[in-house]
Amino acid sequence: MTDHGAPNLPAVAQSVAAGQDQLIAADPASVAVEYDHLDPSHLIGSQLVVDSLDDDSAFDDDDDASSVSASLTPSVSEGNWEKGRRYHSYKSAKYFVPNDDEEQNRLELQHQIWYIVLSGRLYLAPLDKSAIRNALDLGCGTGSWAIDFADTHPNCQVLGTDLSPIQPSNVPPNCSFMVDDAGADWAFSHKFDYIHTRSISSGIRDWDRLLEQAFENLRPGGWVELHELHMPIKCDDGTAGPDSAIIKWSQGVYEATKKFGIDMLASLKHAERLRERGFVGVEETHIKWPIGPWPKGEKEKKIGFMFQQDIAGNLRGISQKIFTQILGQSDEEFDKFITQTHDDMMNPKIHAYFPVDIFWAQKPLDNV
Repeated sequence: MTDHGAPNLPAVAQSVAAGQDQLIAADPASVAVEYDHLDPSHLIGSQLVVDSLDDDSAFDDDDDASSVSASLTPSVSEGNWEKGRRYHSYKSAKYFVPNDDEEQNRLELQHQIWYIVLSGRLYLAPLDKSAIRNALDLGCGTGSWAIDFADTHPNCQVLGTDLSPIQPSNVPPNCSFMVDDAGADWAFSHKFDYIHTRSISSGIRDWDRLLEQAFENLRPGGWVELHELHMPIKCDDGTAGPDSAIIKWSQGVYEATKKFGIDMLASLKHAERLRERGFVGVEETHIKWPIGPWPKGEKEKKIGFMFQQDIAGNLRGISQKIFTQILGQSDEEFDKFITQTHDDMMNPKIHAYFPVDIFWAQKPLDNV
């Protein structure tokens, strides 16, 4: 059984609401009431159109990542340190990305990107806010989503789990966190009305088992929602070919995680998995996150710019352990390769993007 003891450690202090207020002020038309129904076509769609203009005059970068990163304070010092980066110590072989301040800044920025993508919402499932009493956020990272959900659902107890105890201590009274492995056996004392995941594909070896446990741990009528990026990354117009550093980097991450039994393309079969587990009303939408402000559209440019900072701005930390320890690159080879990859990500003539898959489904009401 998994140890569900909650850590008693100091953690990062942050204000997600402040960052959201800045985004709303910058573009109020792009943010709607969180609980209204959102047509998935209002997200960044399946098609991104390259902006042929030489400059990005239509994009204002004043509300970029800096305001998010600046709000963070030093976090816990516990963990495993390698080459100047800190990694989680609980089940240390389960996840290959750091959990230090730099990585927390990146996750906080990614939370703001999701906020824009979903037009100010936290979910797409048609939840009945009056009926939600318990929600679970698997792989919660810095806890930003769980905190926001708790703020907007004051009658719901929200639990966030993660391998790293990097969540803040000053949280809403209906929000709590614990160190736990979403891929292990679950041993919760109660069932949930809503279970949420976001960007945890790089840490999950058995999605069939995870979704089976999600079904078992939902009340009848409860919902599960999965927000996942998959790799390798894509380029539709040939501006990043198979020999480009950015595509080789993406393929390298895919191959490295595969060595540890992790399929970064697993989300392509999530709809099928959900139905096989017994979920009904399965819905899905597939979108694209551009790396850089190269596509047309103010929203697309904003997300592209922020996601470029999220990935390229933290590329070394994301990649170091994967390419040196798992794929065997020397420090010199890694330095050269990661510089080339960073250059590709910052190159406005390269139109690469991450595919993103979103699913939501319900446990049947008659399943007791």
